[in-house]
Amino acid sequence: MLFTSPALSTILAISLLSLLISLYLYLRLQKLNRLRSVFFAGKSGGDLETLLYALSTKLTELENKGSLSEAAIYELQNNLQFAIQKIGVVRFNPFGDGGGNFSFSIALLNSYDTGLVITSMYGREQNRIYAKKIENGLSESTLTAEEEKAIRAAGLKQNSGS
Repeated sequence: MLFTSPALSTILAISLLSLLISLYLYLRLQKLNRLRSVFFAGKSGGDLETLLYALSTKLTELENKGSLSEAAIYELQNNLQFAIQKIGVVRFNPFGDGGGNFSFSIALLNSYDTGLVITSMYGREQNRIYAKKIENGLSESTLTAEEEKAIRAAGLKQNSGS
């Protein structure tokens, strides 16, 4: 007789539903607490805010180092343009008297086709060495055929006759 009233059965159904929802939420909360204890159980067991702050600081530090590294690489690339990058060697016999090709011309150029040509002319009695300055692929001095060939072998984009 107690359960015959429709209002009372509705209240009982709502109470039972509330009890089931509360039990479900309690089990979910227990699972969340286990997950939290596993997540924060480390060396220090610190809180998430401290961990995120440390990671943010480290990220900022790495970004700064990356910027410095990029600037240093850019400067090195610019400086490298002035280093010797192109080398051409031609061996020859200047006297044609049956000796070997002991004479040579070597061109040493940077990326701007600036550098020098060194020529060594070897003979039985003496050895002569000449150096000629090259700027932008051109020389102030007259170049021999072997020196021009060495410059072309170095990869000069255009002929360097003067």
